Amino acid sequence: MLLVLLLFCLAGAGCAVRQPARVADIRMLPQDAGVYLAHIKGPIFDPARQAAYFQQFKDRFFRPWHRTDPKHSAEIVFSGLKKYRLKSLYGENNLPLSPDFLDSMARQSQPDIYPLRHQPAITVTHAAIRVFPTHKPVFFGPLHPGRGFPFDMMQNSLVPAGTPVLVTHESKDRLWALVETDWVAGWVRYQEIAAVDAAVMADYSAHPLAGFRADQVPVIPEHSPPVFSGRVGMALPMKEPASDTGFVTVLAPARNHLGNTELVEARVRDHGIQRLPFPATPDNFAEILNALMGQTYGWGGLYENRDCSALIQDVFAGFGLPLPRNSKDQADFGETISLEGLSGPEKQSLIRTQGVPLQTLLYMPGHIMLYQGVDPASDQPVICHAMWGITTRPPFSTRSGRLVVGRTVITTLEPGKEQFPRVQPQDLLVEKLTRMVLLN
Repeated sequence: MLLVLLLFCLAGAGCAVRQPARVADIRMLPQDAGVYLAHIKGPIFDPARQAAYFQQFKDRFFRPWHRTDPKHSAEIVFSGLKKYRLKSLYGENNLPLSPDFLDSMARQSQPDIYPLRHQPAITVTHAAIRVFPTHKPVFFGPLHPGRGFPFDMMQNSLVPAGTPVLVTHESKDRLWALVETDWVAGWVRYQEIAAVDAAVMADYSAHPLAGFRADQVPVIPEHSPPVFSGRVGMALPMKEPASDTGFVTVLAPARNHLGNTELVEARVRDHGIQRLPFPATPDNFAEILNALMGQTYGWGGLYENRDCSALIQDVFAGFGLPLPRNSKDQADFGETISLEGLSGPEKQSLIRTQGVPLQTLLYMPGHIMLYQGVDPASDQPVICHAMWGITTRPPFSTRSGRLVVGRTVITTLEPGKEQFPRVQPQDLLVEKLTRMVLLN
């Protein structure tokens, strides 16, 4: 009887696909980026190279306003209508969606008359970019790890307030606009954007850009409540540098009653914002990374959090590097060194000898990480990444699970190794790595 009860408990544990993280790396390794960068002297990037990258960053930032045609074809922007017909789809109640769901999204999206609009605009809040014109979530499988919450398949990305966009289309009910930046396209609610004219574009483009050194930094017009909060990776025009009052003056876009942009002068505490690009020093990198350390994982920017590629993009934006949004595209950004066909120890040795801290990305399909250097205590390579979890293979279960981490952390390339046999060697990050990317 006792044996039967034990087997029942083990089988039940196998069905619990989400378990809180008990990962030794996170307990043992200092979650302070500065610990691993203290020995680095001088700039991380060559100043001339950084200046060239920043020019690309600015060009890319403002490019949607100067585009004469949409960047993306109808086949690309409406690809979800075809892709998701092959999937089982579930709603927020974990029940299958109505068979009419995709048909209703097709009717709302009006793909046959794309592009319907061509209007330069700007985000006036942190805008969730959606695959279809709906705020409702869509999941692939509530009971399967990586397919249920928080992996809302409608969530494409988050675009910060103050980002130039181009409106290329609108939904049938005229509540949603299809917009594109230079790195992402998707649907936003109209109240999240405002139209811009030539005068607004000229004024907004005439000032140096400033970036934020932390999240939740209030952007406050005079005699008014904050219009929104600044966040790492975001840029706003700086009208006046820091004064003896301790504030920087920026231009913040607001939407008026006609749906057009009004630029308002707003103040930001000088310790939370700085002219772009930030000097690429180890101390500055450590400060930005530490400001994001421990933050909750957010698939596609869900709930204004970050997934792995958003973390990488936002960190490097402050230093003027125009990295793509998607992890696969980021892995194509620099010089690639293949890790395929190597054993775990061989990969670690190659990373240790050829990887350069803060200049090296490590990629596996679906996940990207920033190489921090070597842990002084263990001499192991360490990484900073926004991590959802670690694959587990519970006993007496054919279904894999997840040891959920769910936040930005510093780990080795083998987080969860101590959880064997629940975490198998083939499921460790180091075994899945396929390439190393040198950014400089």
